Amino acid sequence: MKFPFLNNVFRGSARPAKLGLEIRPDGIAWALCAPGRPWQAGFDECTPAQRELTLKLRAQHSSLARCQVRAVLPLDQYQVFSIERPPVEADELAAAVRWKLKDLLDFPVEDAAVDVFEFPIDASRAQGALVSVVVARKTVVRDIAALLTEVGLELSAVDIAELAMRSLLEGCRIDQPSVALVYLRRQYGHIVVCQDDTLYLSRRLDVGTHQLEAAASQEQAVMNLGLEIQRSLDYYESQLRQVPPRRVHIAGHSESLPLGAMLANSLAAEVVPLELGGVFGVEGLDSRALYAIGTARLGAGNRI
Repeated sequence: MKFPFLNNVFRGSARPAKLGLEIRPDGIAWALCAPGRPWQAGFDECTPAQRELTLKLRAQHSSLARCQVRAVLPLDQYQVFSIERPPVEADELAAAVRWKLKDLLDFPVEDAAVDVFEFPIDASRAQGALVSVVVARKTVVRDIAALLTEVGLELSAVDIAELAMRSLLEGCRIDQPSVALVYLRRQYGHIVVCQDDTLYLSRRLDVGTHQLEAAASQEQAVMNLGLEIQRSLDYYESQLRQVPPRRVHIAGHSESLPLGAMLANSLAAEVVPLELGGVFGVEGLDSRALYAIGTARLGAGNRI
């Protein structure tokens, strides 16, 4: 997803290697896709004050000077609203929906960076045509751009977590049109459900690896996670009127935690680990860089 408001700042020619980045409070997640080379992905721990030096060292170590860089915003750095689609052409949508945001934001709309992506037509029949509107503070994007400029990198596009995860699922649809992915972070989880190339559902889950891996809270956390996943699948079926996926891919948790077996009695769908090696043809990709891997895959030629 490329934000139109960035066109003048980030216009540039396409380059062979694609670098996906997620700037996090505890470090920088990165993923590199270069022609003729295996995928690389990892996580460099650092404080916000150490970001510039950390990214500079990563750029030097991985020879990133000529990369096309895509940054992905994590869930807490933007909002997505589904609103009535204005009767305008696709390239005019972002401007047309801006005025509708004034009462939805807790900051001035003038400070908002806005873009849109299509809401599935067959999921909005009862409400008429809808459009998904992405809103982020301009300062968030400018800070990322400034950081990259300081280390000699050029930002070409900004993505959101939902679309990064959707790109990961493109290699998982073997015998079913609908497929789900749950990504667990330390403090929360994130589920998306896609059908073919279309994102239908995205939800933040109030369960993370911290609760799942602590002995005192594990049993309740597993129950809560199963309940939240099943509620998401039920919503997908009852409210969006879609056939629920038979398989839920899950990532981000410790390999020693058999979540598939632990969730088996809570879900109607089979739970399987997301096999990054199967999708990308290389083992050992750091799951902490999942959003970064997804956005690098978008930049590597996958449809947005």
